[in-house]
Amino acid sequence: MLEELKRVWYDKVLKHGLADERVIIHTRPLKSEEVIGKPTRAGYPLLRGKEVMIQADLRGGLGQAFTDEPSEFAGPASELQGLPLDTNASTALLVAAINATYAFLGLIDGTRHCRDSGPEDCATRTAEYLAGRHDLDMKVLMIGFQPAIAHHLAKRFRLFRVTDMDSETIGKLIVRGSVESYDRNLEALEWSDTVIATGSTLVNGSIDEIARRAGGKSLYFYGVTIAAAAYELGLNRLCYESK
Repeated sequence: MLEELKRVWYDKVLKHGLADERVIIHTRPLKSEEVIGKPTRAGYPLLRGKEVMIQADLRGGLGQAFTDEPSEFAGPASELQGLPLDTNASTALLVAAINATYAFLGLIDGTRHCRDSGPEDCATRTAEYLAGRHDLDMKVLMIGFQPAIAHHLAKRFRLFRVTDMDSETIGKLIVRGSVESYDRNLEALEWSDTVIATGSTLVNGSIDEIARRAGGKSLYFYGVTIAAAAYELGLNRLCYESK
């Protein structure tokens, strides 16, 4: 998906003359409080310092991406287009830049992380949305632990599981059961009827396998990282409080 997104993004860059004007894109690691403020619930990866949000700025169009390999960049869009997509650092730079480009062109909004009470409010609305469209006895899998969303989904759906890559999160108790290791993803995907995954799967390269394994199941993504990809590739994105 990322290769396809990269292709259509650069088509837009060329169409709007952004490459020729040598647009400068700045990205920088953001402090956790700068991104998320002071949420009402603990346990977010941003607050633990495990992962950070980087932000790209293209003529005032701002786009973010969640990554465990933050890095910085300043240069033209054409240089980003040439980055090999072989590390989380380079894919995060590209995804943040694409989100910034689409924000600048007015194609999308919600490219910056919500703050303070936003994560809890978003989680409540996410659970309400899914509960209103799916049988509450369906098997729901969450890939990528977000504490507020996991809490509210577990309260709504009796058959709920969540997997994560962070060793400090695995085993954490939730309303029903505990957070499982990402090593269980394939089995959990087979088990599930509905899947909600973090948009950072676009950065870490797992999104294609998740989409393939999900098959005809209902598949949703949450977060700002996947903003442009959801718009361009027709993915279901739940992100109610982003800016």
